[in-house]
Amino acid sequence: MTTVRVLRTLLTVSLALALAAPASAAEPIMPLSEVRSGMRCTGLSVVRGTDIAPFDVEVIDVVAGDDAAASPRILIQVSGPAVDRTGLGPGFSGSPIICRNREGRDAYAGAISESVGEYGGKVGLATPMELVVAQPVEPPVATAPSPRGARTLAAPLTLAGVSPRVGRVLSRLAATRGRVLLTSAASPRAASFGVQQLRPGSAMAAGLSSGDINLGAVGTVSYVDGDRLWAFGHPFDAAGRRSLFLQDAYVYTVVNNPVGIEGVSTYKLAAPGHDVGTISGDGLSAVAGRLGVLPNRFPMRVIANDGDTGRSRAVRADVADENAFGHPMGLSPLALVGAALTGQAATTTLGEIPSRQSGEMCAWFRLTGERKTLKFCNRYVMREDGFSEGGSLGAGGPMVADLAEAVSLIDSYEFGTLDMESVDVNLTLRRGLRQAYMLRAKAPRVLRRGSTVRVRVLIQVVRGQRAWRTVRVRVPRLMPRGPRILTLRGPDTDEGDLIELDLGELLFGLEEGDSAGPRSVQKLREAVAGIGRYDGVEASFEPIDMDDELGDFDEEPGGAEGIARRARKVFRDPELRLSGVVRVPVRVR
Repeated sequence: MTTVRVLRTLLTVSLALALAAPASAAEPIMPLSEVRSGMRCTGLSVVRGTDIAPFDVEVIDVVAGDDAAASPRILIQVSGPAVDRTGLGPGFSGSPIICRNREGRDAYAGAISESVGEYGGKVGLATPMELVVAQPVEPPVATAPSPRGARTLAAPLTLAGVSPRVGRVLSRLAATRGRVLLTSAASPRAASFGVQQLRPGSAMAAGLSSGDINLGAVGTVSYVDGDRLWAFGHPFDAAGRRSLFLQDAYVYTVVNNPVGIEGVSTYKLAAPGHDVGTISGDGLSAVAGRLGVLPNRFPMRVIANDGDTGRSRAVRADVADENAFGHPMGLSPLALVGAALTGQAATTTLGEIPSRQSGEMCAWFRLTGERKTLKFCNRYVMREDGFSEGGSLGAGGPMVADLAEAVSLIDSYEFGTLDMESVDVNLTLRRGLRQAYMLRAKAPRVLRRGSTVRVRVLIQVVRGQRAWRTVRVRVPRLMPRGPRILTLRGPDTDEGDLIELDLGELLFGLEEGDSAGPRSVQKLREAVAGIGRYDGVEASFEPIDMDDELGDFDEEPGGAEGIARRARKVFRDPELRLSGVVRVPVRVR
């Protein structure tokens, strides 16, 4: 076991001792058979801060699904100062309902779980408490991982600690995949609230990350028995065995949206808070976990540098590690957490988001037991046109896309268990475009096959001066003789509007497929390194009758012609991206 793992284990044990505060003893549970229409009960939930507020609940009826196998629900109507203004919505899930039983004692009858789309949000459904506590705290581990991207989140996710711009982009991407992502710029630490002893009615979260960026689903504690806890009253994503952060939460307010239709409903503006345990079970009627012991996790750090001023800042988070359980959702939380951390760092390090930015980024993924890291590096030149949604993160857009692609490759590895030790990202951003356009070139008129020739290229720096660069081009030995067009090509700016086409799938789930990904860690390392793109000048020898508009023929030829036309890397300026195309007529002998 590595030193990092030993320290992590010791930290988990010490936190377990520190967080194991006395929990409330188990309270009576009312069987569904005793629940009757007209019962007057009390609901518990947090509507501001961390204080639990009571409200009135009237049982309308007990309803079942479309078939006999469907789980029954309790139809309820709520009232009282805590809910009169807003009604129910996401965040109230799990709020316990306490009724008087036959012996005249308070008993837990159900947990609020669903809305019915009623205007005002006063009518909803509750899961019987006997079904909630029937959810095992530690269900069996699946014998095989879930198909990648085959599941759909049942609970809205809340992302706290990101700027409004980053929040808007990620929420929009989630919507393209049918997901709901609520974002908040506020960090729960801004509320300065202490660690909460979770009890029925407390605000809580099932967290995928913890730190500067908090990502999780916020709900309400339904029932506590010793160190065991149940919440939500519905699935997080019904994935079975989990290893997520169990966190307390802070509720800023309940946003009033009484329409009650999908995407337009009341919800709690809240943020996950302190790590107090582990969510280990995720079933159809509840999530369940234990207090005092934290889940498997690994750290991620993003260091962002302002290349113009030398200033730097870092953002960090611990990411829930479910790899030991085969990634129950088919993909790890790292893609979305990493996107939030990288996007936040990239859009705030300059203190502004200029329409023209340049930068570079390297990402390292360290695996326990592997001497070599998984790594890629790229340079970026971003020109935002003001209309591109994908470019809303500036140069951070392509950075996020590259990181998400790397995580997707790692998640696709099915030939062993990868123990992620840490993830580090280092990025630098500069104002303006570190870019120049090639205007024309000079080369010898006659070239000898197998020789290396010097080509002089005139460049125009964006909003700068003209200059010359010397490019060395090797003439292929086996190419055809005769007249040719020596062509030099350089990549243009990164296209922000194309990034969003694939980023929603990478962050929120791919279509189900059978691809097993790379077959070895070495192949995985090569695939991740392949994300690094060559952004220098390439040279080729095109036929004299090449179509200037198309720039190529319909089919790639073979033999000597293919050798001549194959693009070869010839020059990469350390400071500038050279863009455009220049051509020089030559004769090859």
